[in-house]
Amino acid sequence: AGGKVCLYVSNGTQLLADIGGWFTGSSPFRPVLPARLLDTRNGGQTVDAVGQGGGAAAPESITEVQVTGRAGVPADAAAAVLNVTVTQPQDAGFVTAFPCGTTPPTASNLNFVQGSTVPNNVIAKIGTGGKVCLFASTGTHLLVDVSGYFTT
Repeated sequence: AGGKVCLYVSNGTQLLADIGGWFTGSSPFRPVLPARLLDTRNGGQTVDAVGQGGGAAAPESITEVQVTGRAGVPADAAAAVLNVTVTQPQDAGFVTAFPCGTTPPTASNLNFVQGSTVPNNVIAKIGTGGKVCLFASTGTHLLVDVSGYFTT
C-alpha cells in the first residue's frame, strides 16, 4: 500500500534495503508469499513438508526442487524467483541453479567457503516436471525459498 514494502525481523537488527528493479502491472512476473521449498537440514521445514530434512547434498551432486504446484506457483510457470542458501558447507565451492532435464551450465549462482552461510537471489528457468535443479560442487546443506514466478 502506498508504494511501501514491509520488512519483518524476529529480533532487533539494523536493516539495509537496496532496490534492483521493479515490475509493472502488465509484467509476466507474479509475486507469491515467500515460502520454503527445500531445507536439507535435520529438522528443516518446508511449506508443505516436501523437500525437508534428508541430509546435506553430496559433493558433485544434483538436487531436484519441485517448484510448480507448490506455494502458489502454477504448473505453467516458466521461471521462478528463488532465494538459494548454502549452509555448513564441507569445503569451498559453488552451487548452480538450472532447469531440470538440461545440462548444468558452467556459471555459478553462489560461491562459498567452508563453514559459511551464503544466500543469493536466483531467477531460474523451470525444467522437466516443474523442477529446478541445484548442482553442488561440494557437500552442503541447501535451502530454497520461492518469492515469485514468471508466466510464459
